[in-house]
Amino acid sequence: MSYQDDKRELLKLKQGIIDETESEIHEEEKPVYEVHGFKKKVENFFYHYKWHVAAGVFFAAALTFMIVTTLQKKQGDIRVLMIAKDGTNAANLMYKTEEFEQALELYCPDYDDNGYIHVEVYNIDLSDNNPDPQYSLASVTKISSEIMLGEAQLFIVDSAAATAVTDGDLSQFVDLGALYPDNELVNGPFLRVKGSGLDVNAQYYEACPDDLYVAVRKVSETDNNAARAVPAQKKALEVVDNIVNGYYAGWVDDSGRIYGISGKEDYTR
Repeated sequence: MSYQDDKRELLKLKQGIIDETESEIHEEEKPVYEVHGFKKKVENFFYHYKWHVAAGVFFAAALTFMIVTTLQKKQGDIRVLMIAKDGTNAANLMYKTEEFEQALELYCPDYDDNGYIHVEVYNIDLSDNNPDPQYSLASVTKISSEIMLGEAQLFIVDSAAATAVTDGDLSQFVDLGALYPDNELVNGPFLRVKGSGLDVNAQYYEACPDDLYVAVRKVSETDNNAARAVPAQKKALEVVDNIVNGYYAGWVDDSGRIYGISGKEDYTR
């Protein structure tokens, strides 16, 4: 049929003069090709789904990387929450996380006996420095989850943060004043960082505020997380005792990392 004939035929179909059974115009069916052989089937699959396969490979590789990284990461001997609510303190401490880790490692024994001492310091900003409400919510959630987990019992806090973390009930911290009644740096649940030696080792002596403190959360054998929290508290109190008495728990290499245990000996860094 010519083009004009096709045009007239389509017009008749549209007007209902004839139906599809009477028309000479029929939709051509696309040929179906059968793929034979394993190799051909694999090639055909990748041809049609190559982007899906690529995306799957990418996400699988990313997941594998995260799992391997987590498994290979050296676990800390003790975990510390460094929390500030004052804007100036929060801004300064954000850049001091690594220095505080290395300083605390001087006082921390090798609890897992692997010849390597590492203190995990989590810096949490409760100030108004970041106006994003999601960031503030994430900070509060982080503190709550760590307290619930029980691994972090040693705190470095400013006055406002200590009040915020305990809702004003400072009795949630161990009374260090009862343990060290003659130490002028200890007041109730707080050991003042400035002047304790921890500030010097963290390279924070001059800028260290007067209201930055070390505190240990109080736990009980009846707490739901007691299996983790009680041993973590014992470690925290031992580290605090080393800070108060100026004891170092190991030896330090040229990079400032601490290894092994040499007992309670003074070590000039």
